[in-house]
Amino acid sequence: MTDRNAFTTDEWTLLRVTPSFVAVGVVAADASGLFASLKETLAGANEVGAALDANSDLELFRALAADRSTPAVPDVERLLGDGSKDVQLQNFKTAALERVSATVGILNRKATPTEADAYRRLLARVAQRAADAAKEGGFLGIGGVRVSDKERAFIDLVSNAAGIG
Repeated sequence: MTDRNAFTTDEWTLLRVTPSFVAVGVVAADASGLFASLKETLAGANEVGAALDANSDLELFRALAADRSTPAVPDVERLLGDGSKDVQLQNFKTAALERVSATVGILNRKATPTEADAYRRLLARVAQRAADAAKEGGFLGIGGVRVSDKERAFIDLVSNAAGIG
């Protein structure tokens, strides 16, 4: 079992923020307006809460659930970089995937195999739940698709980076 003390401060912060990066990465994959973006981000956060509850038998997940501190937020300007909106969205997706890979690497070294596997599955579920939360395309909720091709591609990238795909 792996508790908070197994990780450096930076590693622990990464464990805590990576699911949020994944949810927002889905938004960046196929941005559809403010309301849909909020729904997708909130769905990702709800999935994190559900996974923490479902895996409460694992020490790592209990420690993550117990940590109520506010994690450090990266410098948004540096994260997004310069360029058009499309370039900045791509930069965010890249940053999210880098965090997924880094987090999984840390877990593979420091967590139990069961904890690492549960966290990898958490990341994939966050991506899927965020994508499922709002339709893409259409007008005023009419038409469109639940998960766009761009979102599906990002979900696949998250799963691959997490070592699931």
